[in-house]
Amino acid sequence: MFGTMLWKRWKKRLAGWKRLYLSKGAHLTLIKSTLSSLPTYYLSLFPLPVSIARWIEKIQRDFLWGGVGDEHKIHLVNWKQVCSPIAQGGLGIRNMLLFNKALLGKWLWRYVNEFDSLWRRVVDCKYGSQKRGWCSNQTRAPYGVSLWKYIRAGWESFAKHTTFKMGDGSRIKFWKDSWCGDQPLQTRFPELFRLACDPNATVDTHLRFHDATHVWDIEFYRPFQDWEVEMGVSFMELLYSLPIRRGTMDSMWWQPSTKGIFEVRSYYSVLVQPSGTYFPWKRVWNSKVPSRVAFFIWTAALGRILTTDNLRRRRILILDWCCMCQSDGESVNHLLLHCKVAQELWNMILNMFGVSWGMPRDVVDLLSCWSGNVGKGDAGVIWRAIPHCLMWCLWGERNARTFVDESRSLPDLKLHFLQSLSFWLKASRIVNPVSITDLIDLCCFCN
Repeated sequence: MFGTMLWKRWKKRLAGWKRLYLSKGAHLTLIKSTLSSLPTYYLSLFPLPVSIARWIEKIQRDFLWGGVGDEHKIHLVNWKQVCSPIAQGGLGIRNMLLFNKALLGKWLWRYVNEFDSLWRRVVDCKYGSQKRGWCSNQTRAPYGVSLWKYIRAGWESFAKHTTFKMGDGSRIKFWKDSWCGDQPLQTRFPELFRLACDPNATVDTHLRFHDATHVWDIEFYRPFQDWEVEMGVSFMELLYSLPIRRGTMDSMWWQPSTKGIFEVRSYYSVLVQPSGTYFPWKRVWNSKVPSRVAFFIWTAALGRILTTDNLRRRRILILDWCCMCQSDGESVNHLLLHCKVAQELWNMILNMFGVSWGMPRDVVDLLSCWSGNVGKGDAGVIWRAIPHCLMWCLWGERNARTFVDESRSLPDLKLHFLQSLSFWLKASRIVNPVSITDLIDLCCFCN
C-alpha cells in the first residue's frame, strides 16, 4: 500500500519532468527537493521494507542518470558513492533505509522526554517500561503490532550517541552509564569497577548531601593498594569536578548535537559512516559555473566520465586512442590535463595570470591545489571558474570530434574557451566583462 501511494505521487511528477530537457544538475536538484522528500511523512511513522527502499533508489538512480521507463543509460558512479555526503565526494542524496532509521529515532527521543503523553502510556501498558524509564521493554514475541517493536529494535544504535545529565541521580547507573564524560566509569576506571561492592548502583545511592555541600560515598571491597591510590585520587577529583543539579530530574543528552537535543539530520550524519577520504568539494561545487558543469567536474574528479579507458573497463570494444592529440591512449587525466591540446590551453591561462605551474597528476590534485588566492576581486572569481570551463570545453571538443566528426583548430578552441568563460561570468552577475579583451585585461591585472 505504501509503495502504491508513493508511486502514484511520483508518477505525476515524473510524467511532467520527462517532457523537459533537463541537465544532470537539474536532475540532482529535483531528486533532493522532490523525490527524496515525498516519502518523508511515511518514513517518519512506519518502517520501510527493504524491497520498497530498493525500488525507490532504483527510480532515483534511473532519473539521475537520465534513464526513465524502458530507456537505459549508463550509471557512471555507484549509488553508495552518490549517497555519501558532499564533503566526502558524494552528492548527498539520502539513503532511504538510513533516513528511515533516523526519522524513527525521533520516537525513541520522544519516549525519553514525553513522560505523561498518551502514546507513551499505551506503549508502556503493552510492552512495559524498563526500571529507569529510558526505553520500553524489548519484545520478540510473534504477536502484536510490529511498528513499535521495529522502532524499539533501534535503541542499541540510538543509545550509542547519548549520554546523561545528572539531576537527582535516581535513573542513572553510577558505573555503567555515560554521565561524567563520553565513557562510563567502568570503562575509564576498570580496576576500580572490579572492586565496587555494588556495580549496578545508581548515582543517588553514592551521593550524600549535608546542607549546601555534597559528599561522594563509594564502597569498595577493600582499601586501595599503594599503586591504586593515584588512580583513586583521579577518580574522586573527577566526581567532585562535576556540577550537581539538585532538585532536577535526570535527562538524556544527544551527543551529535551541540545543544544536546535530538536532530534527525545529526542522527543521519552519524549513521552514514564517513569514508575519511579527502575530496575538494568546495572547488567542485562553489565555483560560479552552471550546475551541469559542476556535475561533470564531480564525475571527472572521480575518474568516471566515459573516456575510452573507462569504456573498455565496461567491456565495450573500442580503440584506446586520444582523438585530441592523436597519439596516446585516452584516460580522464590525459584528456583533461596532459594531452598536448589540453596543455596548450592550460599554458595560455597560466601565462595570462603570470603563474608558474607544474601540472598535477590527476583532476583531484589539480582542484585541490587550484587556490583561490591567485588574484583578488573579479580576477579571483575568474581564476576559480577556469578549471571547470576549460575541462568542459575540452570534453565538448572531444565529443564533437568523436561523434560528429567536427573539430576546431587550436586558436578556435582557445577562442571558444574564452567566449564560454566570459558568458558564464556574465550569467553569474558577479563579473561582467564586456568583451574577451576585458576578460584578458582582468586576468593580467592581477599580476
